[in-house]
Amino acid sequence: MKGIFVFIFSIFFFGLVNAQVSVTIEIPDSLKNNSFEQLSKKFIKAKKDSLKADFYAKMYLVKAKSENSPIQIAEGYLKLGSLYKSDYLKSIAYFDSGINASKHIKHEKFPAILYTYKGSIYFLKGKYKASLDNYLQAIKYAESSNNIELLYVNKYNIGLLKKRLEKYNEALIIYKECYAYEEKNPKRDTLDFIRSHLALTNIYIETQQFDSVLKYNQRGLKIVMKHHNKSMQPFFILNQAVLSFHKQEYQKTIDSIQHVLPSILTNPNKSPLIKAYFYLGKAYDSIKEKEKAIFNYQKIDSIFSSKNSYISSTIISSYDALYNHYKVQKDKQKQLYYLEKRILVDQLLHNEYKYLSSTISKKFDRRLLLSEQKSLNDELQHKNQRFNILIIGFTIVLMILIVWFSIKQKKLKGRFEKAIKIHEQKKNAQQTIHYKDIKSIGIPEDIVAHLLKQLKQLETEDFFLNKDITLTNLSKKLHTNPVYLSKIINTYKNKSFVEYQNDLRISYAMDKIQTDRKFPLFTVKAIANEVGFNNSQSFARAFKRKTAMKPSDFIYQVKNLKK
Repeated sequence: MKGIFVFIFSIFFFGLVNAQVSVTIEIPDSLKNNSFEQLSKKFIKAKKDSLKADFYAKMYLVKAKSENSPIQIAEGYLKLGSLYKSDYLKSIAYFDSGINASKHIKHEKFPAILYTYKGSIYFLKGKYKASLDNYLQAIKYAESSNNIELLYVNKYNIGLLKKRLEKYNEALIIYKECYAYEEKNPKRDTLDFIRSHLALTNIYIETQQFDSVLKYNQRGLKIVMKHHNKSMQPFFILNQAVLSFHKQEYQKTIDSIQHVLPSILTNPNKSPLIKAYFYLGKAYDSIKEKEKAIFNYQKIDSIFSSKNSYISSTIISSYDALYNHYKVQKDKQKQLYYLEKRILVDQLLHNEYKYLSSTISKKFDRRLLLSEQKSLNDELQHKNQRFNILIIGFTIVLMILIVWFSIKQKKLKGRFEKAIKIHEQKKNAQQTIHYKDIKSIGIPEDIVAHLLKQLKQLETEDFFLNKDITLTNLSKKLHTNPVYLSKIINTYKNKSFVEYQNDLRISYAMDKIQTDRKFPLFTVKAIANEVGFNNSQSFARAFKRKTAMKPSDFIYQVKNLKK
């Protein structure tokens, strides 16, 4: 994979174009007898001088055109396209010209490598649809020419896209496969191998497998130190800082990130910078330095506002933190600003990743299945009996899976309908309930009746959405004591205060998911936050206890009803 990732990580500005570039220049007499190899060496030697490099690349291209050599023409356009780091329009146009020159000729390198470079430009621009389309084209040509190296490069790139979709386990499978290939490859590029360690470390952070984070981060950092690669060192130190955060070593996290922040600031890929500000914010939050935490969350907002192609759940979490901060501050204007930003991120994620997810599934994952199927068919010619049994077994398993999936969906639909029915019945019952017979629970009957009436009024005012509500402060609000209020809730609501409060929140969430068109677009974490839960895990547990369904399954059923 040598050289390709070097290009990917060095681009500064990116964009979209589909044009042809015409290069009309005469070769001077001093270069007329130069071979393609000689011109290539002069191009490589002049790389630091963009004008000289451009000149030799154009000489290479003119020579290729004069000899009518499609592969050398494509090579010339590749050289030119790789030069224009600050003019993406030219870069893409050169790559397109190279593709047109070589796509009808079977070759190990072309046009697969040109599609790879284009896909990488689009990826760093945040144009994931275009990026995916080019990676898939690169895979198609790499497979047809049996270019294993380019095939793994683009598998890795698909892994990056899966990571952007936050399909971490699927991305991890791809990264492990690419890592194994590089580890066994004696001709591997050291920088690519370093990046493979970094990619695995980042995935293990997301899946909170911290032993593996430590293992691969230390391995990668060891290679970095051995080869004196200072450009990659800050990213491994950043991952060490994240590990420190999860060990609750907050000051160590802050010190480490601030140490590498100047280096990360200059990197064109803003994802590491967003990670750095996010964990700085979380670390400051953890040591109760709220203003510094908000400052770092706002830094993420400024990156998103200027380069809104960088979308992730980290940005959503940052907007959640900002929204909640200004909600407490009762600053309505900023509260509304960050809420609107958060909704925008949700919408961008929904629109961009809906296409991306389905296309990866249909085109890339299906391509892998078809590839496996082809291998099976080839082997069947030699081992018919053995593989016939395998195919039959696969078919049976597939049928079982289809039946299982169908039964599961049917059960989910039944649970959904039951949950809705019970929910509506309880709502109707609450509207008509009368407390004629006050039970003897050691509390004066008039106080019981009064408190029940007040509770019913507070329920209509959605008091339970406040995360900070407790039995004690609710008792104060109702001018009573916690013992009385607890007894009344236990007796007349048939549940503890926490269960009573959580049930109200879940009922509210069920209503909003069904009636508010924006609500089903939110993540489970965002919905949990909106209805008063401190985290998505406690919300999911309470939701399943009440409905026998996960929140995501409930949302899926609601969306199906609206189709």
